[in-house]
Amino acid sequence: MVGLIKYRRGQKDVNIKRQIFMGTVLLFIATIAVATPKAEILEYGYYEFSTSAKRSAHPATTSGFVQTGEAQLVKQAERIPIEQGRLFGFRFIITGMDPNIGQLPVELVVTHPKMDKPDGSSSTGYRYTLGLVLNQGVVEDKTGYRMNEEYEMVEGDWVFEYLFMNRPLMVQRFTTYKP
Repeated sequence: MVGLIKYRRGQKDVNIKRQIFMGTVLLFIATIAVATPKAEILEYGYYEFSTSAKRSAHPATTSGFVQTGEAQLVKQAERIPIEQGRLFGFRFIITGMDPNIGQLPVELVVTHPKMDKPDGSSSTGYRYTLGLVLNQGVVEDKTGYRMNEEYEMVEGDWVFEYLFMNRPLMVQRFTTYKP
């Protein structure tokens, strides 16, 4: 009987199963609706670090490093002129999460033009999971890419995509070009 009360075979049994099923579906939908983050891209383009950038190893990225620090928008643009040291990306806000949740688990997926690296390998993108720290159910942050190495100076299309529970949360596209 698996936890169901059977009054008698027939219509009442089917009605109880249907009610339990519908209740479960509605509870699932309500849970997802409350826990679904909403993302908005606030600005995008190329930036300059306003403080010293800290370089850290991150093997999942194409270059094997990430750089962090305070950055200021220089120009809003989706077309990014290639220049050594050029930092481009976007600033975003995510809202709609339970204020009691400390981190939002997301996956960052970046696709970019083919880069032929000095070790003989090539890359067309990378992906990794991270936990964005929430403050009262909200996070505001920036993400991007800095072209430091000669092999990174490639023309073409870039896509930055954040996924939440394997679903797109936000997408920003850029095109790099040689001026």
